[in-house]
Amino acid sequence: MDSKRFTKKFSVIFLILVLLASLGSVSATGILASPGGFHLTMTTPQTYQGTLTVENIGTNTLNVTIDKKRLQIDNVNLLFSDVGIATWISLNQTNFILTPNQKVEVPFTVNVPSSVNYYDAMGALVVRGYPLTNTTQQGNSSLSSMQVQQVPEIVVPITVGLPGAIVESLQLVDHSTPSFLLNLMKSSFVYHVKNNGTVYANMTGDVDIKGWFSEHHLSMDGGVYPDDQYYLKTSWEPGITDFGLYDAKTTIKYGRVNQTQTLTTDDKIFVFPVWLIVLIVLGVTVWIIRKKDIKSPIKIRIEKK
Repeated sequence: MDSKRFTKKFSVIFLILVLLASLGSVSATGILASPGGFHLTMTTPQTYQGTLTVENIGTNTLNVTIDKKRLQIDNVNLLFSDVGIATWISLNQTNFILTPNQKVEVPFTVNVPSSVNYYDAMGALVVRGYPLTNTTQQGNSSLSSMQVQQVPEIVVPITVGLPGAIVESLQLVDHSTPSFLLNLMKSSFVYHVKNNGTVYANMTGDVDIKGWFSEHHLSMDGGVYPDDQYYLKTSWEPGITDFGLYDAKTTIKYGRVNQTQTLTTDDKIFVFPVWLIVLIVLGVTVWIIRKKDIKSPIKIRIEKK
């Protein structure tokens, strides 16, 4: 019996040690890329040549890959695509092996086509480091060992500003606002916008909520590149004293430098007070008790001495 307990305890301890060892190898892997980003301002469509330095700062040998992408980012999602600026970027080296403490300089070129008008564009070099898989040889067969591995990833942004006509155009594609709320019930306001212009759009949004007896103000902000989409988000939680019909007017101001353009939308929100629900429930309960002449199961007897 003692030998079985010892074997069971030893197996548990051995499993814990194996897991700790594998997790330790995960934290040891890592890569470093410099500089952290590139901002290019071009007076005419031209070619830019730059260099990205990638270093292995971990203790494991890494298989490094570099991808060129168009970067689409908002306060909800980070997306990569292979169109637009991604087709302007070319890399001399996209895959290589890095031993610990080794550095590699990777030249790249941004070649802007002459047909492109004024355009604020954001691309990225996505650097990933994959730890090399250990293998064990058994006779003529090669078996891969199972490991818990973390793949480091670095996104190096490349922003490009080009000459041409400035067109500021933002479209409100869709929006979602609550129509019915209860007190202390939090709800989101989401505004889906698309940049149809040729320049980057800085945005600020204001939502003015006006009711019978109270007013509230919500704010939000963000930015979107040409031909990209963005989700402006904010939220509201009615207080215990809020009730009735509210008018929610949203104003989104945007522009590359000065926010002189606007988008507006109006919505109606009805807030039903929780305390009224409680009063209705209590009233119905009392009415049922009186109608059916329900007597309390608890009797109190008072005796005089």
